[in-house]
Amino acid sequence: MPLASTAATCADTTAAGADVAVRLVDLTAHDEATARAASVLTPAELARARRGTPAVHRRRVLLRAALRVALAAELGVSPGAVPLRTAPSGRPGVEVPGLDVSCSAGGDLGLVAVGRDCRVGVDIEQVTPWTTDVLGERWLSPVEQCALTRLPATARAVATARAWTQKEAVLKARGTGLLEDPRTTVTPIGQQAGTVAGWSVRDVPVPEGWVASLAVARNEERTR
Repeated sequence: MPLASTAATCADTTAAGADVAVRLVDLTAHDEATARAASVLTPAELARARRGTPAVHRRRVLLRAALRVALAAELGVSPGAVPLRTAPSGRPGVEVPGLDVSCSAGGDLGLVAVGRDCRVGVDIEQVTPWTTDVLGERWLSPVEQCALTRLPATARAVATARAWTQKEAVLKARGTGLLEDPRTTVTPIGQQAGTVAGWSVRDVPVPEGWVASLAVARNEERTR
């Protein structure tokens, strides 16, 4: 099984007028496939991946390798030769002008995104049953909380997962992650696409029971 088979392109988009490719990644590969994926990582990447349980280690290796494979296809080099780095915040970056990357793992599935002439952020989450406990978790703004409770009960679980992924996608694109209070990033509850804090956000197609969001801003928009 070739290394590239761990990922499949699930979306190519011109969101916000930008060119972005998103790949869905299977994070349940067997030991042989995981070892093959690990062979394209740097010693620093392998050391970072080992900080966790065996399941976490496997997911980190497969996701990082998938990111390298996606960039290798873009640059025409081998996955191991991709000039990939990690910022102190944990955000991945590629030392090639005009390219930006983001990735996310949610249990057994992951996403990697490659943006051309834009900044990108992506997040994937599994939908969990709705409970009112989420209103006390302090990541939703008061406006979002009100909007959620106005939705039909059957729509709240997906809407909650989508709100989280939209926030995470924007915060990852900014490079701040959850160091920034997520309540200040207000999402359009119940909507699959929109503008969040100046970023264009939209759903990414993923299997049923999951939700994923992509945040995009063109480079020229970010410098205004």
